[in-house]
Amino acid sequence: MFRTFKVTMPADTSNHNLFSLIVGTAIYGLANGGTNETGVTGAVPTDGILSDRGTYLEINADGGNASTITVNDRNVANTSGKVLSAGDTFQVASGRNSICFKDYILTGGAASQVFEVRLENI
Repeated sequence: MFRTFKVTMPADTSNHNLFSLIVGTAIYGLANGGTNETGVTGAVPTDGILSDRGTYLEINADGGNASTITVNDRNVANTSGKVLSAGDTFQVASGRNSICFKDYILTGGAASQVFEVRLENI
């Protein structure tokens, strides 16, 4: 089943955990290994249920973004990541639930960046 969320990242250049951005601090904040996300709007599932693993991940940078979004893994100090300009897409797929949404770190810019994330769990 695909689930799609529109996320507005805070206006900063800090690292933000993808799963934290989707479910919020109360479910996966800094105390749980994620990042505290208090300025995020439009993504937290109302039912509070979202698996942290799936078969498909797609991140679409909004066409109106003034800056880029960088998609990294947890090893952000040693990887350059995938840079998404306005309108760019990042995708990863697997035949089973081996993609961990907690392993993706996003970095935005001085202005708020918007993206849509599409996930599939089976």
